Amino acid sequence: MFTSHAANFSPPNGAGAYGVGFRVIQQYDRARVFRQKTDLTSGAPAAGERARPLQTLVWYPAGKSAGRQLHYRDYLGTTATETLFERSATEAGRVVARTLEEEYANLSAQQARTEMDQPMLALRDAPAAPGTFPVVIYAPGSSSPAHENADLCEYLASHGYVVMASASMGVDTRGITIDLDGAEAQAADIGFLVGHAATVAQADRTRIAVVGYSFGGLANVLAAARDDRIGALVALDGSVRYHPSIAQAAAYATPERLALPMLYMGGKPATAEAMNRNGQVPAYSLLNRMKYADLYNVTMYTMAHAAFQSESLRLGPEGRFGEYSRDEAALAYGWMEKYVLAFLDAHLKGDAQALQFMQAAPKANGVPAHLLAVDVHRAEGAPPTLATLAAAFAARGHAGLAAVYRDMSRRAPDFKPAERALISWGEPFLEQQRYAQAIDIFALANALYPDSWRAAFYLAMAYDRNRDNAHAIEQYERVLGYWPDMAEARQSIVRLRAQAPGTGAPR
Repeated sequence: MFTSHAANFSPPNGAGAYGVGFRVIQQYDRARVFRQKTDLTSGAPAAGERARPLQTLVWYPAGKSAGRQLHYRDYLGTTATETLFERSATEAGRVVARTLEEEYANLSAQQARTEMDQPMLALRDAPAAPGTFPVVIYAPGSSSPAHENADLCEYLASHGYVVMASASMGVDTRGITIDLDGAEAQAADIGFLVGHAATVAQADRTRIAVVGYSFGGLANVLAAARDDRIGALVALDGSVRYHPSIAQAAAYATPERLALPMLYMGGKPATAEAMNRNGQVPAYSLLNRMKYADLYNVTMYTMAHAAFQSESLRLGPEGRFGEYSRDEAALAYGWMEKYVLAFLDAHLKGDAQALQFMQAAPKANGVPAHLLAVDVHRAEGAPPTLATLAAAFAARGHAGLAAVYRDMSRRAPDFKPAERALISWGEPFLEQQRYAQAIDIFALANALYPDSWRAAFYLAMAYDRNRDNAHAIEQYERVLGYWPDMAEARQSIVRLRAQAPGTGAPR
């Protein structure tokens, strides 16, 4: 029987200035349950730990010291303990053998041994390099293991990044579902790793990006929409493009919440006719709606979907790369790595040369002709959010909030901060006795919500504490117009009217 030859994959780019260390952290997200009460295999009550297991692979900058060099079989072996941390090395070996047999039957026994014995860049538990480094969280494709793009992760670590990854899993199963529940489960895993980064001495938790492949390139967008600690996004042929209905169902994933730089690297686009046949002509595109983001949209003409994942390049059959050869896909993968690194250097490290690379034409960067194309969309100003309003208010010396809001609403007529958000914003000013600023904020809340007793009450309190009795009484009386029995408003009016003349001068 003829077996196709799987050529060895060699990393297309040289390593950076750092050595690469590697470790495995076995931890649980105890805020989420993973194993159901009843074991679905035995039918008996589940025993042992039921919290969500998040085995985390970490690549980090290290000194170029001696250590146990990893081989590709070591990465494949980590899949054995993704959900069962207690599995032995012998069991891990069986998992590797079964994976090769079931998923990579294209490899002969000799070819499989050759690929498994390939040396990797990382050294197990190597001493960490001194200093702190930006964090990259890698989100794999649907149901895929954390190591699927080990070559990219090693490459980034060698250039000064702490890289973390966990497997793509469903809500309570090892396999993920291709729906909003599945995407949000993976997004929550990303959020857990963002939090974990704060416990890693080498990690700079103020500089975090998330790189996602395939379905991970949708989950990372949802994670960023809910967690502004994430400062940049990379999607490698991400499902944010291919599953628009899931992106649209996540109502919180709005342009205002996605005002961060993003690199989208996609494969050769299908023809309009093929997209029509496959029902892939959606009216909704989250990428097109991200108008407050600097979006770099890179088309990789010689990359099929599988070519964005280095395990496919190492072990997969030639047919995974469509009309292109493995060598052509590997060449493109190398340029993918270069663009990912330049993007991260530009936006997490503030590297001017890297930013120039991102803004240059591919030919100027030395890219072979017809390999890729870059389309850049510049952010259309700051997003209309409460944070933007607060920053503009501060820039004016915390004065004239009404004018600041008018300027913003001219650009974004629908911008209307929530009443409770405005009140929460004003409360610290009240507590810090910065009454003029509190009055400005609560006055805006009253202008936007004129029928709210709550907004009137907070404005009354601000005037009261500022000893502006006349305005305080006026606002307390407004409160009683909405809530006639509110004792605190009645008592405050009595108290203010009883004060001796001159004691109510504003301060």
